[in-house]
Amino acid sequence: MFSEAIVAFFNLIFSKLNNKKTTYSVGQRLYSRTKRNALLLEKEIFVNDIKHFRVSIEGAPIKKAVILSENALQNDKYKEFENRPKIEKLF
Repeated sequence: MFSEAIVAFFNLIFSKLNNKKTTYSVGQRLYSRTKRNALLLEKEIFVNDIKHFRVSIEGAPIKKAVILSENALQNDKYKEFENRPKIEKLF
């Protein structure tokens, strides 16, 4: 029982250390493997003290204004596009 509590405690600590939130800035190209699309962050907007970005979706036939919060980008696991290995850029 004591060892299970210690293991649960260490799992909690390691999960907090591994969950580093990424910061986004204007001009970044982002890619999400879950959504399978690429975005370009165009403008930073604050709405009710929450950071939002106006984004353009790459490859979309119609350009329209899309605004996503920083939290939504993190939930959809958007990562910086330039840091991807060459093999992942093909997919």
